[in-house]
Amino acid sequence: MEKAEQKIQRVWTALKERREPDRVPLTDFYWSGFLKRWREAFNLPEDTDIYEYYDLDVKVISPNMDPKIESCIILERTEDYVVFRSGFGCTVKKVFSAPMPMFLDFSVKSADDFASFTFDDPRDDRRYFGKRCDIINCGDSFGELPSFVEDVERNKDTFCLFGSICEPYETMWRIRGTEGLLVDLVLEKDKVQAFAERVTDFMLGIAEREIELAPLTGMVIWGDVAYDKGMFFSPKLWREVFFPCVKRLCDFLHRHGLIVVYHGCGRSLDIFPDLIEAGIDVYNPLEAKAGMDPVELKKQYGDRVSFFGGLDSRILGYGTWEDIEKEVLYKLRAAVGGGYMPASDHSVASNVDPLLYDRLIRLLKEQGTYPLRLS
Repeated sequence: MEKAEQKIQRVWTALKERREPDRVPLTDFYWSGFLKRWREAFNLPEDTDIYEYYDLDVKVISPNMDPKIESCIILERTEDYVVFRSGFGCTVKKVFSAPMPMFLDFSVKSADDFASFTFDDPRDDRRYFGKRCDIINCGDSFGELPSFVEDVERNKDTFCLFGSICEPYETMWRIRGTEGLLVDLVLEKDKVQAFAERVTDFMLGIAEREIELAPLTGMVIWGDVAYDKGMFFSPKLWREVFFPCVKRLCDFLHRHGLIVVYHGCGRSLDIFPDLIEAGIDVYNPLEAKAGMDPVELKKQYGDRVSFFGGLDSRILGYGTWEDIEKEVLYKLRAAVGGGYMPASDHSVASNVDPLLYDRLIRLLKEQGTYPLRLS
């Protein structure tokens, strides 16, 4: 297994400098249902770490970044589901057989409530030294995770570590609800804008403490502002309300020498130049069904930004090996010259065949070694 220093250099060369390292860096995000099937398929112990097993390069480790530290307060629990109130104030139902939670209610009922919403101290030790059962870290599962500091200590010598924070829209919809927030953006823009600045202050506090406690190479900014057809709201509104906040986050992270990854699902092409101007170094996850093709995007933007993701989850879940191989070899064209880290275009879902995924990783390592000789 390679040391962290080798992986940090590989990731930095490919994503920050946009040059060719020894091979393309690798990582991904995994649904708990896939991990269960994967361990069963290979008869592995329950605590087997897939990142260690495949000697992947990057691990993203996040603290509890809920506005209220006391999160996931259980309201109802059965054998099939749990209903809890999160640290964002939303009430959530998590069905154990389903990957994603359902949002039932939100504590903030109007834009007038933004001014009175309070955030717990972003530097509170419980966020970093306590067990994690918050909504960001446990969105696909429900159970305690080791603390942020424990996770960092275990992985810092083996992986290139990234932390994470949320940009304002990603934070605010969990507080207000998507429908309510979209209405507020139109009718109460000034109140939304003022709250977005407060959210940014809070997330900057989270980022600062992560940087103090962990040897981070990069930071992921979670920010889903689009769906597969386009933006949730107008690009003009994004520029007016959220661009200044994202730029503040990027500027702070760059001052600390970090790679900035922006994770935005959907078709965000209308604000792509703005995200680059704000300072992002890498765009993820490049959702295939939304037309976010890393090969094509690199032709237009590859001198200014790197790419991470892009492997079509529909093909990974339903395709034959021939389909998967074709997808991988095509998307690897984006790695020519550096600037690309292949991964799924969101995460590896429960319907992915573990045996095919095993072949996929081996293919990426074989075909992703520089100089690339793609068939």
